[in-house]
Amino acid sequence: MRHYLLALAVSLGLALPAMAQESETPTPQSVAGELFGLANSYIGQGDHEAAKRTLEAALALKPGHPAILRGLFIVARRAENAQDAFDALDRMVAAGLVFDASSGEELLRAADSARFDALQATLEANAAPVGRAERIARIDMPDALIEGVAMDIETDRIFLSSVARREIILLEPFARDEPIVFADREDGLWSVFGIAVDDRTRMVWAASGVVPQTPLEEGEAEGTALFAFDLMTGELYRRYEIDGAQQMADFVVRDGMVYVSDSRAPRVYLLNSVSGDLEVLAEDPRFVSLQGVALARGALYVADYAMGIWRVDLGDGSVSLVRPNDVSLIGIDGLLNTRDGRLVAVRNGSRPHQMMAIDLNADGTAVDNVEVLLRDHVDMTPGTEPTLVDLADGRAWLVANAAWPLFPEDGSDPDQERPATTILEMDLR
Repeated sequence: MRHYLLALAVSLGLALPAMAQESETPTPQSVAGELFGLANSYIGQGDHEAAKRTLEAALALKPGHPAILRGLFIVARRAENAQDAFDALDRMVAAGLVFDASSGEELLRAADSARFDALQATLEANAAPVGRAERIARIDMPDALIEGVAMDIETDRIFLSSVARREIILLEPFARDEPIVFADREDGLWSVFGIAVDDRTRMVWAASGVVPQTPLEEGEAEGTALFAFDLMTGELYRRYEIDGAQQMADFVVRDGMVYVSDSRAPRVYLLNSVSGDLEVLAEDPRFVSLQGVALARGALYVADYAMGIWRVDLGDGSVSLVRPNDVSLIGIDGLLNTRDGRLVAVRNGSRPHQMMAIDLNADGTAVDNVEVLLRDHVDMTPGTEPTLVDLADGRAWLVANAAWPLFPEDGSDPDQERPATTILEMDLR
């Protein structure tokens, strides 16, 4: 990796920042961050060509990153280079992003007014409504901060994870508007993130940990663990911990095996059976902020909020970044797979927020196609974000409007009222 990063810098006529050169293990994230800072320095010096080359180097490490694409537009505008500004907007359009280009309107209209109008219209179209979904539950618990959803197909019960109340919430099919506490802090739960129902083990699985929004008792110890509860009784079956874990975030369950991501440690864990223990499946310094997990084409796919999607070989544990097409894979939170190996992703770290299907190439190493499944639904309200999704029986269930932006880390009350949480159901067939 070190030789690759140095070669990339040389090929673009750049010198890596001192920190990256001296580091024993430079990563794409660390080098891209330093290059981004270096570009800002070049902009301040008025060296727009060097700023452009530096940002291109950062983009090669983090394809489709919205902030880097915006940086390229800003550099072009300041250099009064209309062609480069148009190119940056073209790339944003292809990445499926939205952007207000009005700051460069005078420059671009003078160069090609028709092209500017067309790009503006396409950027706006990137945020237009797509797909249909039905509201199946509305949970009026504004203090809960609901993150995840899991459907039990056999009983039609819905399980929800709460960050701020430290609970697993149950919705019965005959009383969707009457939430029941299925498990809580008395069972050892901290904030609950990923959640799943496993038909084979008949367990409700939950990943739990601590974030600034976690209400801890005075002197209470922090921690993170994977929990298994009996699906029918709600009794805690077992709590799984592993040394070095920092925040178990999300997971996928298949054939009684659980694959778990850690959002604050560069690790993916494996639990081989309900009677087993967690072990490290993959550990890689290139991991930045791991989120949703999926199994497809004989490999494990893990969303990285800052980098895209990683492919973990289940045979030798080797890790590689899935090669994207033009569509940005930055900011993916939820990730699961359909039975036919399609990845379904929820993107909330790049705008527009959306749920999309990702088709991989034959060997699962690159993206062939991306299809937007749901965007700008009436329940995907401003000031909130879609988070996790569950898939079963050709359908998808989505937390449409988690109120993360309305839960300040310092515990203060937000300026606006927190909305009720909406669960959407979508037919994928």
